[in-house]
Amino acid sequence: MDWHDVQQAKLTEEIGLKQPVEYTEGEKETIATHEAGHAVIAHLVGQNRKLEVLSIIKRRDALGLLAHSDTEERFTRSRSELLGVIKIAFGGMTAEELFFGEAGTGPSSDLAHAARIAAQMVGSFGMAGSLVSFEAIEAGPVTSGIVGKVLSDDDSRRSVERILEQSKADVRTMLDSNRHMVIALRDQLLDREELVGEEILDAIVEAEAQHRLAESLDS
Repeated sequence: MDWHDVQQAKLTEEIGLKQPVEYTEGEKETIATHEAGHAVIAHLVGQNRKLEVLSIIKRRDALGLLAHSDTEERFTRSRSELLGVIKIAFGGMTAEELFFGEAGTGPSSDLAHAARIAAQMVGSFGMAGSLVSFEAIEAGPVTSGIVGKVLSDDDSRRSVERILEQSKADVRTMLDSNRHMVIALRDQLLDREELVGEEILDAIVEAEAQHRLAESLDS
């Protein structure tokens, strides 16, 4: 048994067994680009994040995935760390838009995850300009959860939208400036379908080295 086996067992336990489905060529390229976008943003903004698995192999409801975790056990998060997680969530959708002109239905779970974190920042963590906590609203038989409470309030909903829109704009700028990283990871995924641990970082580092070499030759 080696580290790859441990990672595969972890993924099987968390999100299910691999499903040997055949994507169309276009769909496979879209999924690979989507997951590469997640990985590049995680590399650029993920504070204390470890990239574990990057895959375009279907598991349960996931057509592909980026598995990443803390480099050490953590129980709290800063505002910048939460914004980083939101930006990672937008990496896939934004990569699709940059490379194909539009995004498909794949980012739906990413958007839900980003909205959930932004709503907590606004209505629970005091990280969006207001110290009002929606957690203080008494629970009842028809009381919604924190996300529902925040999104049902117009001012708070606008705060959530501002966080999400700014995060997505930041991600677009980062991916546009680092297309070479997205392309490198996309091509690796199309060739191998799955990268584990250091293989992800190695592909990024190699892409960056080649990009710098090309720039120096042009100048």
